[in-house]
Amino acid sequence: MTVQNHYDSHLARFYEWMVGDFDTKQKEQQEYFVRNDIKPLQNGIAIDLGAGHGLQSVSLANLGFKVKAIDFNDHLLESLRFRGTKLGIKVVHQSLLAEENFSEQAEVIVCMGDTIAHLDSFDQIRLFFASCRDGLLQNGKLILSYRDYGIELTENQRFIPVKADEDKILTCFLEYFGDRVRVTDLLHEQINGQWVQKASSYFKIRISNSIIEQMIKEVGLEILKTENMQRMNYLVAQKSTSI
Repeated sequence: MTVQNHYDSHLARFYEWMVGDFDTKQKEQQEYFVRNDIKPLQNGIAIDLGAGHGLQSVSLANLGFKVKAIDFNDHLLESLRFRGTKLGIKVVHQSLLAEENFSEQAEVIVCMGDTIAHLDSFDQIRLFFASCRDGLLQNGKLILSYRDYGIELTENQRFIPVKADEDKILTCFLEYFGDRVRVTDLLHEQINGQWVQKASSYFKIRISNSIIEQMIKEVGLEILKTENMQRMNYLVAQKSTSI
């Protein structure tokens, strides 16, 4: 199953429940941008690639950016449209690598929530970073968050409890295959008093900190800051004036 098929047929239906309270998570995201001095300084354009239901888009709009939010899932984009209309967020149904995403240079491009691992190959990731570089103004910033799959989890470590309440239990199961990781989302949901299991699998590229940082440097972006929060790696890079 492709990543898009997995979202369209399975994950998108309970994605917002999985992420948690929107207002709380959005505030956390906005505080991250503020801590890293992300604010409009040039043309005020920000591009959110893999925007989902809008945690980053809403945060950037609140900080004064003119946001273009891009994703491939209609269900999540509909939630973003509902939240973003009053903030002037432009919502676009499009793939991550579409040339139109980078046609207007921005001062900030974000791709967060492990979205980068959804691309089909390392070559596509390299192309993505090069496109981001070309799509940034001088001194513009690229902001990523992603998981490090460099270290293989084994045995029971491969079963990752994600979230549970009285009606749903979500577990993620990982299998490692060279340069890819197969991710299976196992949802147990109580329907009419009975627990029903629903499962769907898709592949992610097996990225790691070292691979991502090397690729970013190879396209000429300067890494300003890296940090790890809640098992996610965060990275801020900048297009220097020499590019």
